[in-house]
Amino acid sequence: MKKIFLLTTFVLCVASVWAQPTQNIPSQFDAHVTRVAKEWKLPGMVVVVVKDGETVFLKGYGKTSLDDAGIPVDENTQFVIASTSKAFTAALLTTVIDDGHLKWTDTVVNHLPDFTLYDPWVTLNYLVRDIMVHKTGFNAYAADDLPSFGYNRDELLSLYRHIKPTYSFRTTYAYNNSLFTVSARLIEKYTGKSWDDALIERIFTPLEMKNSTTGNKVFFTSKTLARGYSLRKEADTLRVTLRTDLQGAFTWLSAIAPAGFVISTGADMANWLKMLLGKGNFKGKQIISERNFKYLMTPQTISGMDSVTVTNYAQGWTIEQGAQGQIIRHTGLAYGYTALVGFVPEQNLGFAILTTNGTTNNPHYAIARQLIDLYAGKTDKDWQKHYLDDYMKPGSPRPSIAKRDSLPIPLEIKSYTGRFEGGAFGEAMVYLQNDTLRFSLKKVDSPLTHKSGNTFTFNTVGGGRFDLTFFMDESQKRVLSLTFDIGDPIEPFIKKE
Repeated sequence: MKKIFLLTTFVLCVASVWAQPTQNIPSQFDAHVTRVAKEWKLPGMVVVVVKDGETVFLKGYGKTSLDDAGIPVDENTQFVIASTSKAFTAALLTTVIDDGHLKWTDTVVNHLPDFTLYDPWVTLNYLVRDIMVHKTGFNAYAADDLPSFGYNRDELLSLYRHIKPTYSFRTTYAYNNSLFTVSARLIEKYTGKSWDDALIERIFTPLEMKNSTTGNKVFFTSKTLARGYSLRKEADTLRVTLRTDLQGAFTWLSAIAPAGFVISTGADMANWLKMLLGKGNFKGKQIISERNFKYLMTPQTISGMDSVTVTNYAQGWTIEQGAQGQIIRHTGLAYGYTALVGFVPEQNLGFAILTTNGTTNNPHYAIARQLIDLYAGKTDKDWQKHYLDDYMKPGSPRPSIAKRDSLPIPLEIKSYTGRFEGGAFGEAMVYLQNDTLRFSLKKVDSPLTHKSGNTFTFNTVGGGRFDLTFFMDESQKRVLSLTFDIGDPIEPFIKKE
């Protein structure tokens, strides 16, 4: 293993176990978790384990922040749980299905008449069960870029019809966050409440998750939310950096909140795990019908396989079948926060690992897989070494790419300026500022950097760099329209005369 040098400013605090175990946690487990926290330089973490319906381990590691304001993580420290939020939205939609308002096999347009995708046939045949299983036909993460432009949750629903899919419907797994907003719209229609309030009323309250909420409500005001950090590899060292882009985080996460903006705690996640292991039942109350709970965990889309493991995506969950048996799990990673939530039906075992290391889920898997092995009586595999060595090994050399000739700009720079109408996308503007072209749309206002010919690049806050291409009338040498690449093509913005 490569040596990992600790930052001199890194502090590891280990809080006490708060839940009184009703049976023994494997004796090696706490030492293993402590080692993971130290070697990965996790600023803050909480780990909860539920076995046979009881909380047998609940412990905090590190601090809520690494500055002087940080306090030890405890059972009520809040974390953004990122994409593990998807399972909550799936469960919430299931309560609406249990109420009889809709069925998994209903078409979405039967309930949301304004729902429209690019292909009319797909629109008419798109079922409720298709929303959350990542095979709509979009490229991976394609529509997920739109929130970084400033489009909110409601606006996303009006833009799907303008995105031309890459794949045929129901043929290809391609992970996408934004379509969970469709589930939220169904929830809101039949509960009469916002997704946020319905989640509190139908999931958090009956599960006694007293400190769980959504980022839309408390991201900027919570006194107990741990600060998010990023981790980067530098030669043989791991370095931790505070994420300061809070507004960018909120803009993106609030737009796709049903996929990634639940905020929870270790103590609350213990109750969530008990309901999962109870097949929808918590303390004698059926939160989700057992029949629909089973459907939530039914594989829908093959998401990966190798010689040992096959993974499928269900309704907000990944179903892994491999050497450790069946593991139902989901990871989350967003803006300085990472999470892993899962359960092993054969062992009647559940776990949640919430951290403020927003770069990789390797530490989480190192903890979870060691836990599963310990309960199975296996001690031959060092999962921490496995995942850390894998993360720290040098990357493969990048293949050499033949240099592409950069074609000159074909028009005078001022010829590209003007207003461009994009229909549901709104109006974009290209203008000159100090002899530099700039592109403005919603919350984006970025310089345009020439790439080749009529193609330029621009940046969004939190969304990265995108190509923008102008289309010309060759005979008159004038700009007619522009478009930009979000993974899948979108309809052009037409220049206004």
